[in-house]
Amino acid sequence: MNRLKFLVVLFFLATIAVFSQNKKHIPYTVLKGETVESICRKLTITPYTLLQLNPDIKEGLTEGQLIIVPNKEYKPELDTQVEGDYVKDGFLYHKVLPKENYYRLRKQFGVAKRILRKHNLALRTGNLKAGQIIKIPIKAGAKMAAIATPETKDTKPYLVRPKETKYSIATRYGITVEKLESLNPDLKGTVLKMATIINVPNTEAIPDANDDFMTHQVEKGETLFGLSQQFKISQEELITLNPDLEDGVKEGMLIRIPKTTLGANTSIFVPNIPENTHLKIAMMLPFMSNKSISFDSNAEDKKKRKAAKRLNRVTDFYLGAMIALDSIKKQGVSVSVNVFDTENSIATISSILKNNRFDDVDAIVGPMFLNNVKFVSQGLRIDSLAIISPASSKDHSVFASKSMVKEVPSDELLANKVLDYIKRNYTGQHLIVIADDEKENAPRVNRIVATLNTLDSVQKVAVLKPEKGYIKLDLFKEAIQEKKENWFILITKDDVVTSEAINNLGVLPEEINATLFTLGYGSNFERADNNYLARVNFHFPTTNFVDYENKNVQQFIRKYKAVNHAEPTEFAFKGFDIMYDTLLRLASHSKNVDSAFNAGISERTSCKFEYAKKPGKGFENKGIYLVKYDGLNLLKVEDSTAVKAADKDKGAVLKEQGK
Repeated sequence: MNRLKFLVVLFFLATIAVFSQNKKHIPYTVLKGETVESICRKLTITPYTLLQLNPDIKEGLTEGQLIIVPNKEYKPELDTQVEGDYVKDGFLYHKVLPKENYYRLRKQFGVAKRILRKHNLALRTGNLKAGQIIKIPIKAGAKMAAIATPETKDTKPYLVRPKETKYSIATRYGITVEKLESLNPDLKGTVLKMATIINVPNTEAIPDANDDFMTHQVEKGETLFGLSQQFKISQEELITLNPDLEDGVKEGMLIRIPKTTLGANTSIFVPNIPENTHLKIAMMLPFMSNKSISFDSNAEDKKKRKAAKRLNRVTDFYLGAMIALDSIKKQGVSVSVNVFDTENSIATISSILKNNRFDDVDAIVGPMFLNNVKFVSQGLRIDSLAIISPASSKDHSVFASKSMVKEVPSDELLANKVLDYIKRNYTGQHLIVIADDEKENAPRVNRIVATLNTLDSVQKVAVLKPEKGYIKLDLFKEAIQEKKENWFILITKDDVVTSEAINNLGVLPEEINATLFTLGYGSNFERADNNYLARVNFHFPTTNFVDYENKNVQQFIRKYKAVNHAEPTEFAFKGFDIMYDTLLRLASHSKNVDSAFNAGISERTSCKFEYAKKPGKGFENKGIYLVKYDGLNLLKVEDSTAVKAADKDKGAVLKEQGK
């Protein structure tokens, strides 16, 4: 079947399924403009019901997306309940017995009525009912003898995706094909069809063999930030794997940690391209050919300036990628590429997916924007197809497929890069945190201050915040210790606080030793005085760094200028690096996505690629540079092994371009 047209098939199957009265759940195709709320009103169900059936819709819906909904025509059969209790993710799932009440539950499990209502939405609006399944949090050190883990007969609906079989689904849920057929009697003797809704055990799917998890019991004093630092995993990923962390980290909780985060792949990627390698690539970029947009980024109208700036970036990315295609071809790789204008429109992307074949494509570079990436990922669940998200740093884990490759590290990873450096190099320096007074930033500031306080049992971290809108120079002077090295950590995106911090620190007397760190370099630094930044040895994390003394960089610049008659911008460098690295990895590993992006660290003209596998969610690039001002020059703080090996690497960037 042409996989590219499967959405059309889904529409057809969904329509047929509506007339089935013996199915408790049916597929539903999201229409243009529909939201969770509008669908719930339309079907007379609660948002809670819809989210239970479709956990991945928390981030929103897209036109054409297939979801599971209750069947209004369903004639209920006799339900089967769980015989016995079982434990999962730090909770006891308990079947309420006849005559069991809150008092008996408290006596048996030591849990109050208030706690039960907190973790069980149904109990907030109703009383306990016999046969009901409730969640009971397991306390640290609780006796587990009474908490058995028998096989559960509870089931949940599952939407069959392209290429899935009875065997693959049964394996995913740790049961046999015979057991799967016993849960779905109508499957016996038939071939499993895409978009069918079947019953599977009401447990989480077993991760792939290379996506194993470990269980960690939260100890007293541990925080979300601390767990993130300890296991080298973002807070967003932790919450995705353990949704109950949204209510806070509690002592005794059992949480899942992917084992892949415990040992980073520090090997160097070495290309090894077989002869007669051919790659087929698609690019999806928002050129906005359906609109008349000027390239003038100095236009008077704000919207026109923004649109022009975006178009310039997209065009520069594309031009850099074209240089990469030329370079990889000179290394003996045959590449064919199709470029699509997404017009930043879901409707346009839907048309592209329906009218073009992607089952023989090796990689899609793009789209640029998160919602568009989400739509493509959900529309093309082909494990052999790498979907490269080149521009968004936001969390992709809610919708990402196994073949998703997120290129831009998150803000949290950038912050961790700086904090890790501070922790490794701390030898008693005086630490001062500079923060804004925004309430939403306070929890983050408190977590970081608590972590920094663990570095020294004697002196505590000083914290400077605005008073009546600004930070007085006297406060900086009072916080400084003249006989020690002073490390300032700026935790804010506020323009005013950033400006005041730089201006006050920049005029400090030369005899005062001061270094300024920031956890993220954004627009709040656009007007900063470089002389002041140089004065305080400014350190910041970045996802791109161009060393203009590097021969490969100089070679790329010459090639780009010869072809495009202009200097390459940050986005031209990025377009080249992402396309070149992707093609080189796929070519060297026979187009196998897992092998290609798990093959070690590489560095190109401006970007570092250090991929980490996320359980069932593809790869995320964690390649980040820590740079500093050395006078008015920018230097990398730490030399990477990948940089030192690059010149010796027979597949080094652009080595063939001079020929």
